[in-house]
Amino acid sequence: MEVDWGNLEPLPLSLIFDKLGERVDHIYFSKVCKNWYFIAKFNYQNRQIQNNVLPMLMIPTRNKIRTKRSLYAISSKRDYDLKLFVPHNKRFCGSSHGWLAKVDSSSEVTLITLLNPFKNALSIRLPPIYMMDILRRKTYYECNVHKVVLSADPTIRPHDYVVVCIYSMRKCVAFLKAGQKIWTYIDTDHCCFNDAIFYKDLVYVIGRWNNIVSFDLCNLRKKKVISKVVSLKGGDYAHRAYLVKSLEGDLWLVRKFIGYPDDDEMPSSGAEKFEVYKLELDLQSGKLIQMLKLNSLGDNVLFVGDSDSVSMSASYFSNYLKKDSIYYTDDFYEDTPKPYPNGPSDMRIYNVKEDKFNQHCPFEPWFRRMPPAVWIIPPNNFELK
Repeated sequence: MEVDWGNLEPLPLSLIFDKLGERVDHIYFSKVCKNWYFIAKFNYQNRQIQNNVLPMLMIPTRNKIRTKRSLYAISSKRDYDLKLFVPHNKRFCGSSHGWLAKVDSSSEVTLITLLNPFKNALSIRLPPIYMMDILRRKTYYECNVHKVVLSADPTIRPHDYVVVCIYSMRKCVAFLKAGQKIWTYIDTDHCCFNDAIFYKDLVYVIGRWNNIVSFDLCNLRKKKVISKVVSLKGGDYAHRAYLVKSLEGDLWLVRKFIGYPDDDEMPSSGAEKFEVYKLELDLQSGKLIQMLKLNSLGDNVLFVGDSDSVSMSASYFSNYLKKDSIYYTDDFYEDTPKPYPNGPSDMRIYNVKEDKFNQHCPFEPWFRRMPPAVWIIPPNNFELK
């Protein structure tokens, strides 16, 4: 008996749609015919899928096409035929709300461009950011900006978003509100930061020594932004630190420790362990009430790297994600970064409960001499119009 796939009833079509773990698969689903398109649109408009989308890994194409990169799905462990129109040989210093941030070389200033690969490579050129300790060598200048984080998607809120930039080899902080022509620079006494997050109307930035500073951006057009230091109880040095909002709405600190071989001339051997802490803060005084080390992540699965630090539901994606795990990409470089291929190659899964590593994307031969992979989350309205 032949099946009229194009005119299946809504219930079986919704069941098929439920089995698709990647947003790109949702796009393919919607392209089958009008009936399937309306089922996909209905699911996006009426269900929790809007806020449950797995990050995908943006990797080099097999034949290293100069203007494109591939998308790798950790759910199916494969790369898609769909290619993103972005430079193949550029390091991206941010992946936020579906936008990528890249750095361009200049003799006096550093230029940052935001790219949206899901909107025909729509771009936003940010004002020049000035720094004293700029790296000028061809291979290194991309590391003049450590990380860029957006408060919102500029395509949805074009006049109401804020850019946080961690820049220079001192890893200082600067802010830019939509429409501003000049960055707001924070006192360089506050430096050595790794990550930033927008949390409960404040911006928090974290450094390698558990140094956290918060900023109130309500009056960003003023010349000075008042910072507030959140006092944490010391701790040993971590090579990378991240801030992530848990599914329960708490602020978590993730610390990454890098291992080194005995030979100092050799590059790092990659992450050797992670630590995760739940932070309970007094939002008025800035003081730390409690810092609790977590031996289990509950329903949270974390994604960290050069992208926004995010948490996904282990139960919602039980068929695809490993519970109590941190999925990470290689974002580590020293004050003098090592050129590829001796640089980033450490992409794995760390299980907090078992203190074990697994693999999420194999390091392929065509990754050599290419910038590190980065997590990216396709937006809700990607091709679903």
